[in-house]
Amino acid sequence: MKDWSATRRRHGLGRGVVLLAMAVWLHAAPLWAAKNVILMIADGSGFGSWQATSMYEGKWDAAKRQSTQLYDGPGWVKAACTTYPLTLLKRPTGKTEQDPTLVYRPSKAWDTASALGLTGRTFAGYKFLMGGATDSAAAATALATGVKTYNNAINWSVTNQPLTGKTIAEIAKSRGRAVGAITTVPWSHATPAGLGGAHNVERDHYEEIAKEMLAAPYLDVIMGTGNPEFDDEGRPAKKKAHYVGGAATWEQLKQGKHPGGWRLIQTKAEFESLAAAAPPDAKKVLGVPQVYATLQQARGKWRKEDTPFSQPLNSSVPSLATMTKAAINVLSREPNGFYLMIEGGAVDWANHTNQPARMIEEQIDFHQAIRAVADWVETHGGWSQTLVICTADHETGMLWGKHSSTVPFDRILDRGKGKVPDLRYNSVSHTNSLVPLVARGAGCERFAERVKGEDPSAAEHWNIPGQYVDNTDVFQVMDAALTDGPNPPR
Repeated sequence: MKDWSATRRRHGLGRGVVLLAMAVWLHAAPLWAAKNVILMIADGSGFGSWQATSMYEGKWDAAKRQSTQLYDGPGWVKAACTTYPLTLLKRPTGKTEQDPTLVYRPSKAWDTASALGLTGRTFAGYKFLMGGATDSAAAATALATGVKTYNNAINWSVTNQPLTGKTIAEIAKSRGRAVGAITTVPWSHATPAGLGGAHNVERDHYEEIAKEMLAAPYLDVIMGTGNPEFDDEGRPAKKKAHYVGGAATWEQLKQGKHPGGWRLIQTKAEFESLAAAAPPDAKKVLGVPQVYATLQQARGKWRKEDTPFSQPLNSSVPSLATMTKAAINVLSREPNGFYLMIEGGAVDWANHTNQPARMIEEQIDFHQAIRAVADWVETHGGWSQTLVICTADHETGMLWGKHSSTVPFDRILDRGKGKVPDLRYNSVSHTNSLVPLVARGAGCERFAERVKGEDPSAAEHWNIPGQYVDNTDVFQVMDAALTDGPNPPR
């Protein structure tokens, strides 16, 4: 907030004059408003993934037990975030009451007592965290609408109704912003679909979801994989076209005849050109890199002995940072600002298959995208104009230290820059663990108003502030920032 006492001292103003000036300023510019809102999701990436990657990158202060990433610097606010769904049932039941057994409770999450799990003896905390997890669809719905729902729902309520007009994508467009959603996985998958404003009773209805996104009047940029003409190595192949709306829709897009008016780009060179500068006619851009499942994670044949980047990367696809720059160049042509969701989607894919090397690769890609966003913000109006939120939709893998199967919540051990830390996966599934949330810019202060509780054990184990918010609060903060309108420079 503006330091009015300093202004008074500097200019020799009387208290009444300063109060009048402050009232005029507050009336003229709503506090914490944002011209642009950028939400960044590292799918399936909990505190373990964020910390292990920082250790590998050499961005870890062992004495303080904390990372030294960009988002650890001045101006960034930090919290943890809960992710639990309304219910674990995978269909709309009509029952709107929250399942109380899923609600995150620190006393249950950190219980070190022995317990009988699905695969034998475990710890009670592990059992609790692995028993009540959201999927990406319900999490995306909570982030996009502020509404808890059932697993599998894409902006669809438990009362079997689409949440039409209630997604952050639709709201942003109604308030004059350009809107985009980009990802490192297929763009009709749960997170880009949900945060791109789609509505569907079932997340796996990829073709229906893709068609809705392409027909949506509120989407201006879509980027993600699922190209049906290439395999996971970026080699020509014939694959299912359901991720891109089906074979007929794909043909329309390639021929430039889709009724949505989309401009299709596919080659790495096209993405790089758009990342350098957006031409005047770049208004509705669909970017589908020449690869099928993921940009990088699904390439080659993964081996347990792999280290990050030990297998050559796919050379024919852009990075998430390049896609980020390209998307922002298109969206920022709208003078009223934009909303953009950026997903590092394949962190989740790596954690599901317990691939630490691939997880680190994907998280590094996400970190580089954060840097690209911050660089753009600082050269285009500054942090008073843009709100950036970085978080995860849920944790995957129950990632802890090397001895965590016998030592509850054993810490991940740093082995130095360029070396995979000593770590261990305790699951191949999602968990109900807290996930990181960092934010900076116009409106980030609102998270302090929305704290749901404190977790002393989380503060101790991860060396973080113990306060946590809920994923529905992310929607509330974004919605409020877009409601108020942009601030003048402060």
